Amino acid sequence: MRVRLIASIALLAAGCGSARSPIPEIAQGLPNNYSEGERVFDARLKARFPVGTSTNALAEELTKQGFSVTTQINGGGANYTDKGFLVSSVWNIGWKAQGGRITDIWGVYGGRGP
Repeated sequence: MRVRLIASIALLAAGCGSARSPIPEIAQGLPNNYSEGERVFDARLKARFPVGTSTNALAEELTKQGFSVTTQINGGGANYTDKGFLVSSVWNIGWKAQGGRITDIWGVYGGRGP
């Protein structure tokens, strides 16, 4: 009986882990310290999507990576949450635009508890 209980718990834990979506490519490998990780994430965004990049290309790429994207005429935003057992990691991206081109972009990375 005890062996069955332990086996059931192990299967449940393994199943919970396998249902998680992969973290978006642009968010992978950030430092564990959220403050330092946010600086790296912001720099990655600015390098990958520099001022002048098409907002359509930005939205398409972020959607492809798993972000939820909202767009408006003069800007937009995207977010992705990796739900952990106690703490979830959150990546938010914001941008300003004019004429369908990015004029400013920034990223925020942090954690959220229950």
